[in-house]
Amino acid sequence: MHETNIRNVDLNLLVALEALLNEASVTRAAMAVNLSQPAMSRALDRLRVTLKDPLLVRSGRGMVLTPRAESLRAPLHDALERVRSVMSPNEFNPATSRECFRLVGVDYVSHLILPSLLEEIYTQAPHVTVEVEQLSAAAMEDLKTGKIDLGFGVLNDGPAFDQAYAQPLFEDHFVCLLRKTHRLAGKNLSLEDFAACSHALLSITGRGGGEIDRRLAQVGLSRKIALRLSHFMAIHSVIATTNLITTIPARLAYRVKGHDLAVQDLPDELQGPNFTISQIWHERFHNDPARKWLRALVKNVCKNCTRINPLVEVSL
Repeated sequence: MHETNIRNVDLNLLVALEALLNEASVTRAAMAVNLSQPAMSRALDRLRVTLKDPLLVRSGRGMVLTPRAESLRAPLHDALERVRSVMSPNEFNPATSRECFRLVGVDYVSHLILPSLLEEIYTQAPHVTVEVEQLSAAAMEDLKTGKIDLGFGVLNDGPAFDQAYAQPLFEDHFVCLLRKTHRLAGKNLSLEDFAACSHALLSITGRGGGEIDRRLAQVGLSRKIALRLSHFMAIHSVIATTNLITTIPARLAYRVKGHDLAVQDLPDELQGPNFTISQIWHERFHNDPARKWLRALVKNVCKNCTRINPLVEVSL
């Protein structure tokens, strides 16, 4: 079968052809696409050569389409509609979208924002799917390579990776969580008392120490890590049933403390500046309307659902 080499075809001719097929008149077709009549006549001549058909022929005082021209009307319309959709601005309609959004972050952040966020998402976009993953080395790699739509984490020294964008969501600081029957509950914690306790350490990897250990080392002290956990949301039940104490973000502490736990300030020497939780995304999603909608939703939700209220107790 003979095929026309599309590289040798001026695709602008297709717009002229559409007008000619619709109008069956060179004059009206020229007016429809803002060309002069001579320019449309030249376009018709080129189309006749390319398609090897006269396309329009005289009939009385007007012109009619040839059978070949008639057969081109539907496929040409479909083809140009597809091209126009490709070239039109990318738009996102939450009400009809069936996007799948992949999110990643520590469960502490998920616990703070997911209930309100999902309520907003499914109110506006009832057909979308949301997948939430715990932060891990594999998930971080997917975030770096643009396979995950949005991540949540702490950025201390600039972007988390090349081609990364970040937007601050809220600030937090560390406090001490212990059970109310602990011997240090309700007391001002001294550095020595804090170091002498047995600690539960929250760590994404479940290994190693943390910022508190580095600060203790600076004053020549160390603490006993009796338990390491990678899941933030298990900490409240552990602390409530042991004599362990733990250092956790204040927003989480006040959410989980219930009636059996106490929240206290760290020793003065261990109190540091607030840290910032940000939403992080890959460059490939920066201008995508669906992901921009999602990030705006997250930012708005964080204004209301991440306030620290020491008077609120939540039993889990």
